[in-house]
Amino acid sequence: MNKPLVTLSIEEFGFALATLGAEDIAAGLLKPMYGELSEQHWELVLRAASHGLLSKGLILHMEDTKIEIEPEFLKMLMHFTQSHSMIRAYSDSLEQEKVLTIHKSTDNNDTYLYHLAVDQRVHLFTWTEPEEWEEELFQFYIGQHTPFIDQPTQFTITEEQWAILTNEENHMLLDKFMEDWELPLETRELLKVWHNSFETSGCSVDNLSIINYAEDVIPLPDQALLLLHTEQGIWSMTSRDSTSENNSNIEIDQHTNSSFRKQLREWIDCFAVPVSHT
Repeated sequence: MNKPLVTLSIEEFGFALATLGAEDIAAGLLKPMYGELSEQHWELVLRAASHGLLSKGLILHMEDTKIEIEPEFLKMLMHFTQSHSMIRAYSDSLEQEKVLTIHKSTDNNDTYLYHLAVDQRVHLFTWTEPEEWEEELFQFYIGQHTPFIDQPTQFTITEEQWAILTNEENHMLLDKFMEDWELPLETRELLKVWHNSFETSGCSVDNLSIINYAEDVIPLPDQALLLLHTEQGIWSMTSRDSTSENNSNIEIDQHTNSSFRKQLREWIDCFAVPVSHT
């Protein structure tokens, strides 16, 4: 089945949202790009955006305050503004800032909306299905670069140790801290490799999260997976429950192609109804 693909500039997206009455969302998109503009300047920006939507056939008719939006595009906009559950992927590791969100329907009809923003300036929308997401997310994080090792590795540290290692004030002090931590030799060696990659990356990580929220509540992730993209490999960092009541563990994995895909599938199945993976 052919799915409609809608491509918008950030100005066109903001205008369409404002037309539906979602001015707060529109302002959140446009103000970081334009800053504070006079009313006259905003009018010029939005007028150009409206003409762009007209030329694409996404606005069918516009006269005074009456605007008729193409039905399928209107359905996408309503889905976007009403959904309170999403899986969100963020990356700025491949010389582009990309945000991919997949929004679940509010009426439990297993309808999902795909939204990709590239450098915030270009926005793509289409309908999507869970069986498509593994490849979408894999390409989103990996692109044409395949930083995989032959055998997966894994080690675990405490949340407290993680906080110490990722504190910028502790730059290059790994050996000092490891002297005080009772870590197996294999964990020490893996931790050194990971920490060197983390430092080389400028302590910058991508992330994948699942977000559920109510109206008038700031969206915060229920679960978050951090991803470190390096020339030597891709690492993931995620919180796991510990046997201790007072602390959680951070599980750190360096992935093969198959282990990374497996982790993506696990996250997809946490968000959507599990699908058959072949």
